[in-house]
Amino acid sequence: MKKLLSIALLLLFALSLGACQNNETIYKVGASPTPHAEILAHVQPILAEQGYTFEVVEFTDYVLPNSALESGDIIANYFQHVPYLNAQIEEYGYDFVNVGGVHVEPIGLYTKLYDSISELPNELEIVISNSPTDRPRLLGVLEENSLITINNDVSSDDIVNATVTNLPTLFTSDYTITFKEVAAELLFANYNNEEGDAVLINGNYALDNGLNPLDDSIALEGSASQYVNIVVATSENADNEFVLALVAALQSEEVQQWIEDNYGGAVVPAA
Repeated sequence: MKKLLSIALLLLFALSLGACQNNETIYKVGASPTPHAEILAHVQPILAEQGYTFEVVEFTDYVLPNSALESGDIIANYFQHVPYLNAQIEEYGYDFVNVGGVHVEPIGLYTKLYDSISELPNELEIVISNSPTDRPRLLGVLEENSLITINNDVSSDDIVNATVTNLPTLFTSDYTITFKEVAAELLFANYNNEEGDAVLINGNYALDNGLNPLDDSIALEGSASQYVNIVVATSENADNEFVLALVAALQSEEVQQWIEDNYGGAVVPAA
């Protein structure tokens, strides 16, 4: 009898343990490798203390993180800014929600051929991302650094919808500027191979390839709130307890300070 009771208790314990293991949810969050995945790795032990376990799924392009979110392969992603999210929603009909901003990655103008803006040639070819939603930001960097003056009657939509060959008609400049578009993940390769006179490189791709925007660029973007990198979830999961805990951790004073200290100004906290 005692033996049967012991066996029954062991079986009950095993079933209870299995139930606990099955109830443990391991969430998946999509991210660009640098700095997003690095920041998420810093947050993992913080959320573990709150009882949340999550895996970081790295993507090296700007398309797959949203398709993975749509398919349910991940519960949230962290790689994009608001204008890009809005364009993706308009194009694909995603039911996505911005659940919180974390940081800004300044875009820089990089070149191996010249040491400063003053050395740039009068006839200037600049390599840029082929994402139309990046264009107002890219031209903004050039304007901030006195390379162009965008015409007063030109809107962001005009810049987004222009062809690459027509972009120079939207501004005035002392330079004769032409643009070459490539996929964002190829910008560093174009810089490294000295394609064009200069390359406007998104902050994450610069960092991912060992460039420091503060030290290596000849012109740098200032902080702009509309380009804050955000955590995105489906509307169904926007109030999910893990998603809310993730955003709270990323926006915490401790993590924002870590971002500032760790990247030395190359990644700027959104707070």
